[in-house]
Amino acid sequence: MDGNYKYWIWLQQSLGYGSHKINVIRRFYSSIVDFYNAGKHDWEHCGCFTKRELEKLYENTLDETEEIIDRCELLGYNILTPDSEDYPIQLKEIYDPPAVLYVNGELPPMGNTLSIGVVGTREATPSGKKLAYSISFDLAKAGVNIISGGALGIDSSAHKGALDAGGKTVCVLGCGLNYNYLMSNAGLRADIAENGAVISEYPPNLAPYRNSFPKRNRIISALSQGILVVEAGKNSGALITAANAAEQNRDVFAVPGNPSSFLSAGTNELIKQGATPVTNAYDILGEYLGKYSLTIEEKPVSAAENAKSISSNQMNRQNIPKAAEKIRLNSDDKQLKMNSTVTKSSKDKKRRKSKEDKETGNRQETSFKKIPANLLSDEANLVYNAICENVSTIDSILHRTKLPINKILQSITELEIYGAIEATRDGKYIPV
Repeated sequence: MDGNYKYWIWLQQSLGYGSHKINVIRRFYSSIVDFYNAGKHDWEHCGCFTKRELEKLYENTLDETEEIIDRCELLGYNILTPDSEDYPIQLKEIYDPPAVLYVNGELPPMGNTLSIGVVGTREATPSGKKLAYSISFDLAKAGVNIISGGALGIDSSAHKGALDAGGKTVCVLGCGLNYNYLMSNAGLRADIAENGAVISEYPPNLAPYRNSFPKRNRIISALSQGILVVEAGKNSGALITAANAAEQNRDVFAVPGNPSSFLSAGTNELIKQGATPVTNAYDILGEYLGKYSLTIEEKPVSAAENAKSISSNQMNRQNIPKAAEKIRLNSDDKQLKMNSTVTKSSKDKKRRKSKEDKETGNRQETSFKKIPANLLSDEANLVYNAICENVSTIDSILHRTKLPINKILQSITELEIYGAIEATRDGKYIPV
C-alpha cells in the first residue's frame, strides 16, 4: 500500500464514490497531502465543492480511515490509489476515476495488455452463456484480460471461460469485497482472485445501494480497450457499460441476435448505432493485431475444441456463424494470413458408464471425454450420465437421479454452458 492511501480514503469518504472532482484536485494540487494540508480556507475558495462536500471535508478525519485500513489488512485486501504504482493508468484517464480501489488478488498487467470487457444480461439464454464462455475462452487463450462484473448469466460465463483457458480475469463489484453479495458465486470470485483480481471502489463491508452497480460499470469499461455486449434487453445495465465505453473512447462490440427476442433488442440497437457485430473471438482480435502482443495459434484454440466445447454444429443450430479459422502471425512482418476451415465435431461419444461405476458411485470421467468429471458438480455428473443412457426428459431424469427439480435444472444449465448436451425440439436432451 502506498503511504498516501489514508488521505485518498478520507477524500473518497468526503466527496462520495465516483466524484469527477478527483481530477480537479489532481490538476491543481501537487499531491493529495498538499490538498489535505491546504485546509478549510483554501477548499472554500476552490469554488468547486458543494456546501455538503465542504462539511464532509471539515468533519472527516484521517483517524476515521483506520477502521477501513485495518479491515483490509485483516482480510488481505490491497488498497490502490492514483498515487499507487499498480493503479491502472486507464482509470486515471477517465472523467471520474475512483479515488480508491480495494483489491482481492493481483491485477494483471493492464497498460500494454489488451483487455476486453464482456457483459450482458443476468437472465441469459443457454446459447448466450455458451457464446460468452466461448469468446472469453478464445480471447484469454490469445493473452487478453477478460473484465466483467461477477453477476449471474453472461458475466459468470465470461469469467469461467477466461479461467478455463488459463487466462487472467478481473471482476469489478458494485459493493464491498467482503459484503455477502451473490454467495452462490463466492467460489467463482475466489477462483478469480487466484488468477486475477476482484476489485471494488467501495470499502470492504459496504452494501450495494441504488446506483452502486451503474457507477461500477464505468470502471469495467475504463479498464477495457473494448466492451462486448453478448445479450441485453433495452433496459439492461450492460447498455450503461456500452454507453460508458463510447464516452471513454473505447470500442463497442455486440452480438447480433434474433429480432424477435427481447434479449437481442439491446445488442441489435447497439449495432444500428455503430457497434461492431461479433460472432466469435477472432472478430475482436482482428481489430487489435499489430497494436498488442497476441498469442494466436495456427489453429484457433476455441471452446469448441477444448474442455468446455461448443461444436461448430451447435453454433450453426443457434444461427451463429462459427467457422473455425486458421490464423498465422508472421513473426517478421506481423501480417495476418487467414484461411477458413470448417471443423467437424465427433459424434461417437461413449453412451454408458460401467456397472462397477454405478455401484460404487465414485466420480469418474464422464462419457463426454473432453470434460473431466472434476470440472462438473456432482449433480451435473449424475444428470449427464443419465442423459447418456437415453434418459432424456426432465421427468425421466428426475425419476432416475432422485435429484430435486431445481438441482436438475441447474445441472442442465451447467452442461449446456460446457457444450456437453443440447435440447431437441421435442423437449428432450441429448449428449453432443
